[in-house]
Amino acid sequence: MFVSAQIPALLAFAGAALALPSDVPMSLFETVKSAPKGWAMNGPAAKDETMELRFNLAKQNTEQFHELALNIATPGHAQYGKHLTLEQIDAIVAPKPESKDLLFQWLGNHGLADDATFNSRGNVVKVNATISQAEALLRANYNSYTNANTGEKASRALSIHIPQALVGHIDVIQPTTFFGLKPLIPTVKNETFKALSQTVPDTLAQLYGFGDVRNLTSGIMGIAGFQEQFANHRDLSIFMDYFAVQGNADHGFTCVSVDGGECPTDALSYGVEGNLDTQYAAAITSEIPNVYYSTGGDTYSIFEDLANYLLGLDAASQPNVLSVSYGGEETLFGLSLAEATCNVFAELGSAGISIIFASGDSGVGDSCNIDGQDAYEPFFPAGCPWVTTVGGTAGQAPETVWSPSGGGFSNFFGRPSWQNSIVSSWLASNPDGNTQYYNSSGRAYPDVAAGADFFEIITLGQEMGVSGTSCAAPVFASIIQLVNSQRIDAGKPALGFLNPWLYSLPTGANGLNDITSGKSNGCSGTTISKPGFSAVTGWDPVTGLGSPNYPKLLSVGMSV
Repeated sequence: MFVSAQIPALLAFAGAALALPSDVPMSLFETVKSAPKGWAMNGPAAKDETMELRFNLAKQNTEQFHELALNIATPGHAQYGKHLTLEQIDAIVAPKPESKDLLFQWLGNHGLADDATFNSRGNVVKVNATISQAEALLRANYNSYTNANTGEKASRALSIHIPQALVGHIDVIQPTTFFGLKPLIPTVKNETFKALSQTVPDTLAQLYGFGDVRNLTSGIMGIAGFQEQFANHRDLSIFMDYFAVQGNADHGFTCVSVDGGECPTDALSYGVEGNLDTQYAAAITSEIPNVYYSTGGDTYSIFEDLANYLLGLDAASQPNVLSVSYGGEETLFGLSLAEATCNVFAELGSAGISIIFASGDSGVGDSCNIDGQDAYEPFFPAGCPWVTTVGGTAGQAPETVWSPSGGGFSNFFGRPSWQNSIVSSWLASNPDGNTQYYNSSGRAYPDVAAGADFFEIITLGQEMGVSGTSCAAPVFASIIQLVNSQRIDAGKPALGFLNPWLYSLPTGANGLNDITSGKSNGCSGTTISKPGFSAVTGWDPVTGLGSPNYPKLLSVGMSV
């Protein structure tokens, strides 16, 4: 099992020659123009404030590894389904020894090497430093900021530098320019429940065809939990007593702590997101074990920390699918952090884990302003090309667009080969215009869709209605887990990274229901005219390829 044991860096490099001069030429590593919307600067950070600096060493052979990961996920390729272990992955991507050596020397020049530690993979270095030490190390100015909405405080630097000799040896340095995730908590609906308007498991079972599933036990369904969004066992038990549709009313979940995340067992600890995800996953996944990974740590590393934990497990203990309903605008992350995070998702896919993300709940953007220019605001990790992103639908006969559903085109990641043809076709007949507001050559998302409107959940024993693509992600992920369970029973590997397979299937024979009506929204209060994307026949940047048809998806899923 992977553990987050910390290896003293001083011991790892005992005897290393400190060849890096103390006065070295510096290069700009990363800069942002301003703090994100909603963060107000209070003034200079206190010089004696202590923080934990995290350095991600640059991984090697990224292009080579991406090619291999794509081959493993491409049906018909000789390497399809031959998933990798952590040891095989690290044999390709582990940082160069000189990267560790140079970083250690740099830290040593500033008196920070003695207490530096590595993670178990040897690709992350952490060290405690005062603001004064961090400013000297990074040639940066840290200021104190307050989030006007949450009251959260953070000390951050808008520009940081590293020695020229370390350019290409470090991928990420935080906390610097990253201010935190945008909470993607589903919107609570206060309307009185109406039998014909609320979404419950039976509604979804009829819509997507999974109600007859019985007695599946193979594999593991994974659910990511962050930001103290705890999942409550008692609420799940009540929910399943009311709404189980597969004869699995006793189905539950196991909570696993990752990096200090909590697994409270009292009846009063819950999070709306945690309850939503675990309740609908349990209702859909028959008797398949469900694991809720309650992940602690800093928001800039939670995705990577969870990924490293999962990669360190033996294959039988890894989830086949991981549902994730968290994220934020790309600009919140910055390019270096987004790239490093996306790369670790590629590693998870190569290990046979399908990563499913919600597409966001701001349509094409909230403020629709990037660096002072009108622009759609892509969401991350939804725009990472190594995850499967789920947009939202509303209604049942037929489904239509849930209008706040996120979708668009990444500014950080180019369009991957597996979606090039279908997205090019959409662009050629784009019914919505406004192409000046988005990067039409970027990775387009979402890939698929599922219900997102007025889901009934149980919190503190009471009914609550919620909406959001946070509803859609666990629904689609759970249906994929049903397919994986039967593949495992048949002696086949789990599907792993889904997108090359999904996009290779012909429209009408891909196990998905094409959504053709409705339009997303966004950009409220801006001068952008008629923002959003419309659902059309085939793929579109609001519902992707469509919502799941379980019997048909199972058929095509068992044929590869």
